[in-house]
Amino acid sequence: MSVGVRTYSQPHRPYYLYSPVSLRKKNKKESGENISPDCMKFSLTKSRLSQSLGSILQVVPTKSTLPILTNILIEALEGKLKLSATDLDISISATVECSVVKKGAVALPARILFEIIRELPESEITFEGTTNRVEIRIPNGTYKIAAVAPEDFPKLPAVNTKKEIKIPGDQLVTMIRKTTFACSSDETRPALNGVLWHTKGDRMMMVATDGHRLARMSTENTRLKGVADDIIIPPKVLNLIPRFVDEETPGEIGIIFGDNNIIFNLGSVVLTSRLIEGPYPNIDPVIPTGNDKKLQVNKDELSGAVKRVSILSNALTHQVKFAVKPASLTLSTNNADVGGEGKESLPCEYDGDTLEIGYNASYVSEILSKIEGDDIVFELSTPVAAGLVYSPNVSKDDYLCLIMPLRLAD
Repeated sequence: MSVGVRTYSQPHRPYYLYSPVSLRKKNKKESGENISPDCMKFSLTKSRLSQSLGSILQVVPTKSTLPILTNILIEALEGKLKLSATDLDISISATVECSVVKKGAVALPARILFEIIRELPESEITFEGTTNRVEIRIPNGTYKIAAVAPEDFPKLPAVNTKKEIKIPGDQLVTMIRKTTFACSSDETRPALNGVLWHTKGDRMMMVATDGHRLARMSTENTRLKGVADDIIIPPKVLNLIPRFVDEETPGEIGIIFGDNNIIFNLGSVVLTSRLIEGPYPNIDPVIPTGNDKKLQVNKDELSGAVKRVSILSNALTHQVKFAVKPASLTLSTNNADVGGEGKESLPCEYDGDTLEIGYNASYVSEILSKIEGDDIVFELSTPVAAGLVYSPNVSKDDYLCLIMPLRLAD
């Protein structure tokens, strides 16, 4: 895909301070909490702890050159327990109510702790120990785990709620779900590994592309108007947000823009992520405006046919040929490696000349799963030009996908 370039950049600053920082001194000074890392004791139910640990575990790296990152920082505060984890790109903190007898802090191996708690029967669990060793007590047993001093855990970004701007949670979650799938995984173009978030004007917009497909969603929102320049956010942190938003009562999400990071305040959970440095490609020249052939077809019928026919597609390209003529769309594949062919025809509305065009079936299926409504529209031009995909019931300015074709074999 040929793209122009919009130039902007973020100053490079270290996201985390790697030198050990005493959590006891920091917390006493900044928050007034009287935390002693030498001893702590607290109790809470298995279900409450297991749920919080499961959330935190999403950020803990399976392997790391820094062993401390495979641990969870546990802070017993006044009437609450704070659990934190980081992979140095993304950090997460979850707060849960519990009975705290003695305040303190300790780092424990994340996956070992999670597996122990997950297998326990529902009961009250008591933690007691020092920075070197923690004992976990249940009504009929005990478990002891070697611990790490909290001073060795990386310093996490401070959350300044005075700079927080709140936006509707359902708006943000919808934009995330409809765009992040199109992000690239090609490390040679790091900007495309993230989602562009544009907040200027009376609308906010998210865009993601990997050069073969593109997703763009825009919605009215004046709360972020002029707050920040365009930023590029890793999809990993964005995909965590829907896990913590209640779809029935989504409420609001607090956003804090930093110089080189962004913080999402979800109430009991706080997510922080570094930003990806730009520039991000200028997508405007990429989106065609002269596609004169319009294909409209039932979305569910097309989705089912693509999945079935693609079973016999090439394992490398996943190519499915779309042969379009008035009132008929034929999907077909030909796989010489397995000696197989597949073909299905669907009724459609089409107002152009006969056209044959190839698409990656996986890309088509993913786009179809993101677009709402009974029917779907493809705006086409030539067999080698980008196609636009959208719902006939939604403005293209609100949600639009683009897909590049594959060259058909002669």
